[in-house]
Amino acid sequence: MSSSSGGSGGAEAFELALRPGRRPLLMLLATLIGIVAGLGIGQPVTGIKFLGDIFIYLLKFVVGPLIFVSIAWAVTTVRTYTRLGKIFSGFFTYWAIMGILSAATGYTMATVLRPGVGLQLKPPEGWTAPEPASAVDVLLGLIPRNPVQPFLELNALQIIVMALLTGFAIAMIGTFSPDTKEFLSKLLAAILAVIYKIIDLILWYAPIGVFALMANLTATVGAMGLTAVGAMIVTQWISYAIVLFIYHPIVLAAILRLSPIRFWRKIYPAMLTAFTTCSSSATLPVTMRVTRELGVPADVASIVLPIAATINMQAVAAEMPIYAVWVSQMYNVPLGGVGTFMALIMGLLGSAACAGVPGGGIVIAAMTMSTLGLPMEPVGWIAGVYTLIDMPNTMLNVTGDPLGCLVISKLVLKDFDEQKFKSR
Repeated sequence: MSSSSGGSGGAEAFELALRPGRRPLLMLLATLIGIVAGLGIGQPVTGIKFLGDIFIYLLKFVVGPLIFVSIAWAVTTVRTYTRLGKIFSGFFTYWAIMGILSAATGYTMATVLRPGVGLQLKPPEGWTAPEPASAVDVLLGLIPRNPVQPFLELNALQIIVMALLTGFAIAMIGTFSPDTKEFLSKLLAAILAVIYKIIDLILWYAPIGVFALMANLTATVGAMGLTAVGAMIVTQWISYAIVLFIYHPIVLAAILRLSPIRFWRKIYPAMLTAFTTCSSSATLPVTMRVTRELGVPADVASIVLPIAATINMQAVAAEMPIYAVWVSQMYNVPLGGVGTFMALIMGLLGSAACAGVPGGGIVIAAMTMSTLGLPMEPVGWIAGVYTLIDMPNTMLNVTGDPLGCLVISKLVLKDFDEQKFKSR
């Protein structure tokens, strides 16, 4: 049940490479200024959107290497496969249960609030429903065709598969060549520290990018004024609030016997960083730091959080069924029993496939519409207002990751430092 001491030491080195400081507050201030600029100046301000695109491109540039190196390194830090198996089984059980609950919540709220009712649209000319993706297609989509394509396409699931294979291979080498394993593990740790320093440099630019994106958003939304879009956004917010303020406290108070207030106080730096950057991957170093302050063992945080930042997106799980119901209401295309089931499954799978970068959910929204055979046109509307969805969405996604680490540490491993959780 022990982990290598290098896991904790490596994590401390990563913290030195990335110290957010007051930058989350600067990004929040940039958001507010961007809103004022967008409302005050109007359409001309959209000319600076390219400054925000630069920020998004920089995050996309770093997220693939971050996922691969962090997961591969984390797997090499565990000394016993029994403990590793418990960590993985506990995490995936938590991911599936919370994902299904979140997806059901999003679908239920969209059905009750009916955000698409009142705006009757005709399907685009020449539109035909594509063939739904089969289970075999989804399974084959997990397997990389070559070692480069997943990074070019930012296919997070395939990158995770490659990272796990690499990490396990390095760990197995240690049985007959410990020196080789130690060298490769240290090499991965060094590369990861460099990646974190790159993220640190990117975050210095973040306030400019956030300002440009927010100014462009408010200028565009003011021109659109679509009631259905606003109703869809409100439905998203309500669904996220249910997961954050009802489901999470139930897990903490009723199951783990821990204080939700103390939990939120401990992890608020990660929540604020996620809210302002809209990137669970960019928030990952902050999430790892605050999670260890919860009394979670270092190896649990190092193994679970890089994977959770990519696949444990509870807000995305709620988000996709809302889109499906919203579009079906606007175009008067009933989902039916099979469509409803697929909408829930796409919520769960979408939470695993979504890249942890700003706007990552837009791609999954397109995938959801395609899988369900719904018109793709509303995806463009989603993209136009996605920042309003993405900020609380990312905050909820990130909040669910330390909670999962607590569940694994306290219920599965029985290895939890409650005194550290209660400390200031």
